[in-house]
Amino acid sequence: MQLTKKEIIELLRRYDLGTFLSYKKAKMGVANHNWIIRTTTGKFVLRCVSRFKKLKEIKFELKYLNFFRKSHFQYKIPKPLKNNISRYITKFRGGYFWVYPFIEGKIILRFGRSELKELAKVMAEYHSILEKSKLDNSRHQNIPFNRIAILKELKQFKNLCSKKKKKEKKDKIYLLEVDELIGILESLDPTIYLKLKAYPIHRDINPENIVFKKKKVIGLIDFDNVSFMDEPLVKDIAILLMYSCRTLTNESKLNLKLSKFFIKEYQKYHKLTLDEIKLIPDLIIAGAIEDFSYVFWLFENDPERVKLKWLKLYSKLAKWITKNKKYIIEFLSK
Repeated sequence: MQLTKKEIIELLRRYDLGTFLSYKKAKMGVANHNWIIRTTTGKFVLRCVSRFKKLKEIKFELKYLNFFRKSHFQYKIPKPLKNNISRYITKFRGGYFWVYPFIEGKIILRFGRSELKELAKVMAEYHSILEKSKLDNSRHQNIPFNRIAILKELKQFKNLCSKKKKKEKKDKIYLLEVDELIGILESLDPTIYLKLKAYPIHRDINPENIVFKKKKVIGLIDFDNVSFMDEPLVKDIAILLMYSCRTLTNESKLNLKLSKFFIKEYQKYHKLTLDEIKLIPDLIIAGAIEDFSYVFWLFENDPERVKLKWLKLYSKLAKWITKNKKYIIEFLSK
């Protein structure tokens, strides 16, 4: 969504934030639209929620954030502010918005051991609190890896590409890769996934959503996916490894040494079973294929926020993990 300066000022009048000074659109993130706002009282984030989110899902996210604050989670998380009619959510131009104080710090896009060591503590504490909670998004998983929805979307986009008389490069890449990815996703064994307890996890703990200050993690942001579906805790670990532990020379491969380092650090605070470790490759495969599909959706609906290389990247990553799954499990389990 695009907002003009005039529209942003009009929207912000519904909050007691002082006099508007400036704004800029946040560059990171592809699902939501965020603006960094400066006023005479401070710095804030204006968040426009994805148009696919229902109001009850947004309310659950805000309830979730409030629960973690009350549970004394030691890291900063977004704190929604009430508007002038004492509501956290504001409807404007057909979209839903909320505002929270900006969390000052630094985003580090490439993690080394020191960053992963810090993050292991964050994730372990986050998972420990979540395990003891009664948070329920009413979206209980019974379809492993979100497989049916992803397969449906992959096939719909394949049909769309096939019907185009003039195919762009993205269409050609998609058609070249999609059949193999469908086969890989269909072949994943759901046994371990289905026997693990599921929770409303973050599902997107990656470098863009972690705030550092003086080499220490001080904040975790973007809880947009907590209302999506319940999944095993280890899904958060798989997503982190997928985005944070790829090799510098070839981003379609995992850096297994860094991945193993993170798992060992995490287990100092929160144990992982062998079954959970065995599930990590399949979770990364499913996540990469889901991202492959989502990237194509962005090309069709929000092309300014996507890069062509992402299509090939996620396809190659899914295929590399599939080819090396047995070795990856053995390496991470030692």
